[in-house]
Amino acid sequence: MRVPAGPYRGGAPVVGVLLAAGAGRRLGRGPKALLCVDGTPQVVRMARALLRGGCDAVVVVLGASDEEVRTVLDGALTGTPEGQRVRTVVNADWESGMGSSFRLGIEAADRLLASSGPSCGLIAVALVDQPDVGEAVVRRLLAAATASTTARDLGPRVTAAGYSDAQGRLVRSHPLVFPRHWAREAAALAAGDAAGRVWLRGHPEVVDVVDVGQLATGRDVDIPQDLDGLSRGMEADVRA
Repeated sequence: MRVPAGPYRGGAPVVGVLLAAGAGRRLGRGPKALLCVDGTPQVVRMARALLRGGCDAVVVVLGASDEEVRTVLDGALTGTPEGQRVRTVVNADWESGMGSSFRLGIEAADRLLASSGPSCGLIAVALVDQPDVGEAVVRRLLAAATASTTARDLGPRVTAAGYSDAQGRLVRSHPLVFPRHWAREAAALAAGDAAGRVWLRGHPEVVDVVDVGQLATGRDVDIPQDLDGLSRGMEADVRA
């Protein structure tokens, strides 16, 4: 797969990484990649959100029930223009935590960018278990990533989605947009359930947290109680 030059950072290509390897044991409804929101499995919905939000290609990291999840993804995207821009990788070590999936996804995205020949590029990392994060959030973050560099001439920046907590404080979350070289650094430090967190905490001066709270809550779904408060349409479609 050759990644075409995208519209962001002066035409630098953008590869999305969708972390979708978990088993969803605490939720108790099977892999969260197969959780249906408005009739669409999360793995399909988030892959589309990354593409429609501005990513030129997407790497989906699978793990638990990988064959079932791949079948669902292929069934929705095969034969479509979007399907041609999605590839999957399987994390055989998914039970070790999200860090290994992050590392595998970044490595795969980096190879895609290298095969296209650019000296730079962006990698946008998203989670499969944030039901109300969609293409508008991705688009806002990629636009902000461009503006933060060109407007302030601060050099490459990491751009993170920010959502307000119960006290009204803006909290860093996902998706995250990394310049390619920093994505590699973050991947090298990923371990256990810590994906990019270790690197991000060590480099706060280059991280821009963009408030996307008007577009999404950023809530993730880990336990059954997390399904409370979803829209009636979303909740009705949750995979039993």
